[in-house]
Amino acid sequence: WLKASAAQSSAPLPQTTLSASMASWRPGYLPAGILIGLFAATRLTAASLMPQPNPPVWPSSVRVFGPADAPAQIEAAVRGAFSSNGGPQPNDHGQFSPSRFAFLFQPGTYHVDVPVGYYTQVLGLGSSPQDVVFDAPRGVYSEEGDQSDMGGALSTFWRGAENFRNRADMLWAVSQAAPLRRIIADQNLALAQYIDGVGMGYSSGGFLGNVQVGGTVQAGSQQQFCTRNAGLAKGVQGGVWNMVFVGSPGAPPSHCGQSPGHAGTVTVGAAPVIAEKPFITVDGAGKYFLQVPPTQHDRVGPDFALGNSIDFGRVYVSRPRDTAAVINERLAAGLHVVLSPGIYLLDAPLQLQRPNQVLLGLGLATLVSAQGNAVIQVGNVDGVRIAGVLLQAGLHDTAALLEWGDGRYPGNPQNPGFLHDVFARVGGPNDPAVAEARAEIMVRIRSGHVIGDNLWLWRADHGVAGLVRGGANPCKNGLVVTGDDVTMYGLAVEHTLGDLVQWSGARGRTYFYQSELPYDVTQAYGDAGHVGYRVNDTVVAHTAVGIGVYHFFRDYAVTVQRGIAAPAWLANSFESPLSVYLTGRGRVLHVINDRGSPTESGRQAEWSCGKGPVVPYVPATSTRPATSLRTTRAPEWKPATTTISPATGTDIAVVLAALPAERKGNGGTGAELGKTEVGRASARGSTAAGESSHAPLLVPWWAYLMGLQSVLLIGFGFYTLRLRGQGRAPPSSPTVKGRSTTLVRAQLPEGSTALPSFSSLRLAAQSPVRLRGLAALSRTFSLGHGASPVTARSDTARSVIASPAESAFGARSPHWRPEEEE
Repeated sequence: WLKASAAQSSAPLPQTTLSASMASWRPGYLPAGILIGLFAATRLTAASLMPQPNPPVWPSSVRVFGPADAPAQIEAAVRGAFSSNGGPQPNDHGQFSPSRFAFLFQPGTYHVDVPVGYYTQVLGLGSSPQDVVFDAPRGVYSEEGDQSDMGGALSTFWRGAENFRNRADMLWAVSQAAPLRRIIADQNLALAQYIDGVGMGYSSGGFLGNVQVGGTVQAGSQQQFCTRNAGLAKGVQGGVWNMVFVGSPGAPPSHCGQSPGHAGTVTVGAAPVIAEKPFITVDGAGKYFLQVPPTQHDRVGPDFALGNSIDFGRVYVSRPRDTAAVINERLAAGLHVVLSPGIYLLDAPLQLQRPNQVLLGLGLATLVSAQGNAVIQVGNVDGVRIAGVLLQAGLHDTAALLEWGDGRYPGNPQNPGFLHDVFARVGGPNDPAVAEARAEIMVRIRSGHVIGDNLWLWRADHGVAGLVRGGANPCKNGLVVTGDDVTMYGLAVEHTLGDLVQWSGARGRTYFYQSELPYDVTQAYGDAGHVGYRVNDTVVAHTAVGIGVYHFFRDYAVTVQRGIAAPAWLANSFESPLSVYLTGRGRVLHVINDRGSPTESGRQAEWSCGKGPVVPYVPATSTRPATSLRTTRAPEWKPATTTISPATGTDIAVVLAALPAERKGNGGTGAELGKTEVGRASARGSTAAGESSHAPLLVPWWAYLMGLQSVLLIGFGFYTLRLRGQGRAPPSSPTVKGRSTTLVRAQLPEGSTALPSFSSLRLAAQSPVRLRGLAALSRTFSLGHGASPVTARSDTARSVIASPAESAFGARSPHWRPEEEE
């Protein structure tokens, strides 16, 4: 009930003090738990229990058009959005606009031109791309954002178009975070734009997925591009350094390195495992459905099948004013969520804790960390799909913007999780001279069998205030992978201040990687041994195709030893890795490990094409320098014994304000309360770790209507947390009359120091106590629920973890002895 109340009020969990005088509680208090559970059930809002409206009630940031709508009306709406979020006057107009738009087109033919600007999506609502047709001279298109010089499309980000047919030649001059998906282009598809009097501007894309092109793909000035599962009827022309094709008939053959008439190219015959991005359809009666395509293995070419069709009666359509508590209530009730276009200030992460749950953003729905929290957390469940969102760091220190799993779940190869079009940024809309955005990691994947399908993770090199300098808007890593069997298609990471990617999960695979080292660092960056892509030395197998590390050391001359670091036995697993000097004052000495020539002024791009001798696997300490942190697997969970023993008799009060045996998604660093007992005990009582279930209690949907889930959870909680005054000291130990001791059973991961299942724990001691069983009494403990860390030490006559603002244990007791730690 406490948790449910806090979720609705967005207030901190209240404290409930169970004093020593309540030590006479018995299991007879179970009915009280049931009554409280019934009360909690009534607090659930009707919106999360009743079917959602279908057709949905869209906010004003979503416009739905039909073929009967006048072309002038459609173009007026589209041009209105483009006037604030697009166009080259001024350059890259709308790049950090607060406006978000989604234009949805019902099945039919449209004689309209639709320019696509920043934070704008054009989406067909047909069951097939054939159902929505644009037959105007340009149709759907995106122009480069800087037409004044060769800047071109270098900053043409954050937009998308999906699920339609374009009859005319199609222009899509973009860079990162601007995907084309599930489309049919009847004629040519141009990925770069030629401007009279200027030429063809630079472009730094990009991603095509599940498309059919009847003409030629004209890559032009695209420095790199990822094309997955496309049908390329007349092939590809142009491109520069790193063109990667996966499962795309008509793609050019692989060509390591650049030569006249040949871009650097890697072609892979099939996508080993993929599912297409979820999308929305509408039927003839005006009812909406969320389509979830199936997982496929060894896929070749496009596939426009529907998959699992979910009625919008089971889909919650959000409003940008929604809080995290409102959206999480719908997710907890088992609904899928479509995030309407907007900026969401979240004071807690969106929690996806149910198998096969879908979170789909429209119009680059932007999730901002408001209190240093992650914005999305995924539990240890199969088949979750996250798509179409922009994750944005706030102004407080944040461990990671997206957390997938806690390191204890291997995942399911038959039902993997997916990230489609998930973008993140640290900085950009803020002025770092006033307030810096900050996040240690953008995306952290700890579960196995997670598939990324077009990710761009960006520490901003520029923003509303101009260039970013001096390490402002700090971010250490873009992507950290510790889960096994994780696959990435179309991965891009830029400008983080440590390793851009750290990978320690087994059997990882990356198909296309584009990166830029930070512009604003000093030689200290190179001396620390940072790289663009690192595979840890614990990894035995790893596949990497088209891995590119670029550098533009703008502010200082910096020398980096290598762009890619991997164990010697994995160097041959990298296909066509490359290093590129963009401009600036520095250089990279090797492409991967000690292979490949330097890239610097006068030597722009280098590849490592040859294979070296086979090196057997030899366990090593790390591929990182000794001065740098090492990425390792999350610790395994093991029972731990905790004993609290008073030197003399002590009255102890326990504050518990959370359900027992509940796991928070805290990345393997949480603690799980198994059982708490307060009673009269010996001066040296102890408890072993209790067992608790790792799986959530699953209740049928009708149980929500009856409030049975709350009854079961809260009732069982009270029963588990019952306070029994029946303990007696063992004969071998002296009994302290008239006093009580608190015994806490908990499961902790080995080496862990966090207790997220407690929102508060207070042990009020009137005399000195001796603590045993805490392996590191001077470490920091995290209380979860957004609480600040506190320091844990032993105590003399004062509160234990009284509040985040207080010292947890005060000064060390003279009775504490290190040799008594267990």
